[in-house]
Amino acid sequence: MDSDTFSNNRRDRHFGRVNQNYPHFLRNDVNNNRRTLRETYLNEHHQHNEFHIPPGISGGPPLFIPNPYLYQPDHYRAMTPPCSERDFTRDTADLSFQLGALGFEDNANHRGASPNDLPKYLRINRLSSLPVWTLDENREIRSDLTLKKVVDEGLILLFAMDKSGCHFLQSNYYGENTQHIDSYLRERIGREVLGNREVFLTICKNIFGNFFLQRVIEFSDFNEQEIIKRYIVSDIAALCLDKSACRVVQTALEKLDSRFADAIVSALPRKSRLMAICTDQNANHVIQKVVKKMPLCKWEFLVAYLCKTDHDNLLDICQDKYGCRVVQTIVEVLSNQNHSDPNKQLENEEKMRVLRKLMTRILAKCHKLASNEFANYVIQHIIETPGVLSDYRNAIIENCLLRNLLSMSQEKYASHVVERAFVYAPLAHIAEMMEEIFDGYVPHPDTGKDALDILIFHQFGNYVVQRMLQICCTSVLGKR
Repeated sequence: MDSDTFSNNRRDRHFGRVNQNYPHFLRNDVNNNRRTLRETYLNEHHQHNEFHIPPGISGGPPLFIPNPYLYQPDHYRAMTPPCSERDFTRDTADLSFQLGALGFEDNANHRGASPNDLPKYLRINRLSSLPVWTLDENREIRSDLTLKKVVDEGLILLFAMDKSGCHFLQSNYYGENTQHIDSYLRERIGREVLGNREVFLTICKNIFGNFFLQRVIEFSDFNEQEIIKRYIVSDIAALCLDKSACRVVQTALEKLDSRFADAIVSALPRKSRLMAICTDQNANHVIQKVVKKMPLCKWEFLVAYLCKTDHDNLLDICQDKYGCRVVQTIVEVLSNQNHSDPNKQLENEEKMRVLRKLMTRILAKCHKLASNEFANYVIQHIIETPGVLSDYRNAIIENCLLRNLLSMSQEKYASHVVERAFVYAPLAHIAEMMEEIFDGYVPHPDTGKDALDILIFHQFGNYVVQRMLQICCTSVLGKR
């Protein structure tokens, strides 16, 4: 059987077969628990801190005053002189419209209103978020529109939260063809984007605005970086959990000065609230970015949290769809050591110390992890990674797989781990595993079937036998 055929069958087995080891009602319970954990954390977070109420929610702070000039009829607008400068008032009492032009009106005022009951400028906004005069006949941004014109008309925030407008800002803010743009324009853009905390947080959480904000962060100066750090730290948990804002946090960790990135990491929740961050579909990417980009001393608290003995945090996170990626990334980074550089010796020793601590905990839970729908990928990663993890791979085979091959080969997810062991184990362990399959079990007293007979006709075990045959064929042909 060629590798492609084997891979296709393997894929069919994973996605098409009945979930034997993970019943449907248990899977629903886990999903519900994860959803409850996230909601509980968000409720606690907003009840026990002094942070702002997100814009657009009743009682939330207003953001900026829309320019009524932009939404007046053409014949009337021609009689009204345009404003060349936009001065955004920082006083919360004066910002009464709450980004009305962007659709961030107070939900309490318009939740039950019909479209005809809304103000005219809001009804227009539902049809087109950008002023008509900025678009051509194809509803695309005019080719002769300049960044200076957008800035002079005070449309930066409006453009940032529009799909086409965001692309326009990104391509004109900084790039190969924008070196001739006056730096004063970028300063004005920075004042509009970074001059108000609520505006910054709203753009972070916008599906389009977050991309423009990442570009602003990438080319920010020291003073702007300090402001960005302060805004992110003020609402770090909500930003990490948000689908769009988590990208901004990752860019900040990668592009900001080290002292500001350290401050963001230090602001991450600790103790029990860290579970919601590690297992969230968005926030887990922030944790992985911290592990990959920051020094070990800045995120060692993650390993300490996983290795706590009073609560089985490691098992809970590894068995989560997103948490298993966090643990796998931690193992990958700790096992990636540079022995050729003598200056890295102290760093390598620290990594070995932390890796030893984590792997001790993983080996203690090896069988449960190997049999889980998601945690089995952590065990597979350890088995197939050479170098530092080779000793731990051998320990998994000796302490977890041997003497349990028959039962684990018949499990849906553990059978994947057994296959990986046959592929990456040293020859001595391969021989010992095959000997167990061939002669290690007493035949069934009634049917007379031995372990090989059982696995050949088993819906999961037959793939393990196929892998054994593949290894034998490659050995006979001299390819291994």
